[in-house]
Amino acid sequence: MHHDAARTWELRGALDFVASLVEESHFGLSLHACAACGQRFVQVFAERIDWVGGEDPQDWLLVPISAAEADALGTVGEGALASLAPRRYLTRFWPSAAGAPESRWCDGAIFVPPHD
Repeated sequence: MHHDAARTWELRGALDFVASLVEESHFGLSLHACAACGQRFVQVFAERIDWVGGEDPQDWLLVPISAAEADALGTVGEGALASLAPRRYLTRFWPSAAGAPESRWCDGAIFVPPHD
């Protein structure tokens, strides 16, 4: 992966979609894979309703996972994310205000953002 978090976020668009695990209006889990190397990723989408400003804050995570972890996520869903071993993963946050989105690397336990 690229060291620049914003650039890596752009590159994630080239990943192949594998499957949707959870598809709700404010939360989603999907599996993706790199066509070149086969590395798998789980993408997490979480959104909270902003009843005041109307622009809902959104969070995304892109977490590299093994084939076995991908299989486990397919049968368990959101709860399995907390059981993943700590690792480096990409996050993207879009604030509710007219602020710019921010991408950054995180190291450690997988934090599932709050969602409605």
